[in-house]
Amino acid sequence: MVVATKICMLSELFYPYLLGGAERRYYEIAIRLAKKHSVTVYSLRFDGYESKEEHKGVEIIRIGSSHPLDKRSMPALATYFPALLKAITERSDIIDANQGISSFVGAFKSLIKTPIVATFHDLYWNQWNEYFPFPFSSLGKSMEFTWSKIPYNAVIANSPATATKLNYLGFKNIETIPSGVDIKFIRRIKSRKRKNTIVYVGRLVKYKNVDVLIRSVKQISEEIDDVKLNIIGSGPEEFYLRNLAKELKIDAEFFGFVSEKEKFRIIKSAEVLVNPSSVEGLGLVLIESMAAGVPIVAKKLDAYFFYNGGNMSVYEKENEITRKLIEIITSKTKRKKLIKNGYETAKKYSWDNVAKKVESLYEALV
Repeated sequence: MVVATKICMLSELFYPYLLGGAERRYYEIAIRLAKKHSVTVYSLRFDGYESKEEHKGVEIIRIGSSHPLDKRSMPALATYFPALLKAITERSDIIDANQGISSFVGAFKSLIKTPIVATFHDLYWNQWNEYFPFPFSSLGKSMEFTWSKIPYNAVIANSPATATKLNYLGFKNIETIPSGVDIKFIRRIKSRKRKNTIVYVGRLVKYKNVDVLIRSVKQISEEIDDVKLNIIGSGPEEFYLRNLAKELKIDAEFFGFVSEKEKFRIIKSAEVLVNPSSVEGLGLVLIESMAAGVPIVAKKLDAYFFYNGGNMSVYEKENEITRKLIEIITSKTKRKKLIKNGYETAKKYSWDNVAKKVESLYEALV
C-alpha cells in the first residue's frame, strides 16, 4: 500500500557527504523509499554540487552555507535552520528529521497537521562534559533536553541502547529500527589482503580513543614485524594523532574522507578492524566489517546489541586491546571463526528490511 505520497526528510548532511552512520542511514532509506514514493531531502550546500538535483529518484535541495566534505563544521551547520521553515510550509505527508538541528522541526508541530518523526542515533547526556569542551558540552546537553520535550508523533532509535537512553530522558513514542548494510555491494568489492594490517574507520575525536589504538600498534610492532595501521576518517584530533604515530614510529596511513567503494576496499585489505570508541549509538561500521568478512576487535559497549559472544572479540580495559589484536593477527583459526560468525550476523541487517520498517511506521502515522 502506498501511504506517503510525499516524504520530507531533514538531514543537515546528506549525499555526497556520507562519512557517518547517521548520514549513511538516511541516504540508504531515502533511495529505497524513492522507488515508490516522492522523497525530498533538505541538506546543506557542498561546493561543486547544485543547490537542487535529483539523485536515484530523490530530490535533494541544498540550502545554507557550504559545508566541507571531509569533516563537520559547526558554523555551517548553524545555517541549516531555514530548512525547518521550508519543511513546514511545503506540503508533505510526513516529515522525518535526522538528529541535530533538524530535530527542532518538532517545535512547530502545533502549526501543522503533518506527522513528524525524529530519528536518534545516540545521546551523550551526562557525558557531554567528558568528551566535549565548554561551551559545546552545555549546548549539546541543552539540545538533548529540548528534544526530549518535543511531542514527536514517533521517535526512531537506531539501537536498543539508544532507545533506553531516549526513554530515560523522557522521550515518547519510541520505535527501535536498527540500521543496516548493503551486503551485495560490499561483497562485490575486490581487494588484496595485506598481512598484519589493522584498520580503523570513524571520526577522529577524543572519545573514539584512536590514540589508544596507535599506542597499541606500537606495542604489537615490538612483537610482530611489518604491522600497518590504516585510519579512515577525519576530525579535530587528526593533527595530534598524526604526530603521535610519527613520534612512536609506527607505520600508519591516514586516508581522510574516502568513497564507500574505497572504504570497503581498505577494510577488506586488513586482517582486523578495530573500534576502541567509548561511545557509540550503534557502531554500524562493525556490522559492515562483518559483511566484508573482516574480524573485529572492539571495546565492549551496551550499544552493540548484535554482539553474541562469537562474532567479534571485545575487551573492557584498555590494556587488553593489544593482546586481543595479537591473538587475531597470529591465529588463522580465530580469524576464520570470527569471520564466519560475523557474516551470519550481518545477513540479518539489510537496508531493504530497514526501509520497509520505516515505511510501515510512516504508514501507521499518515
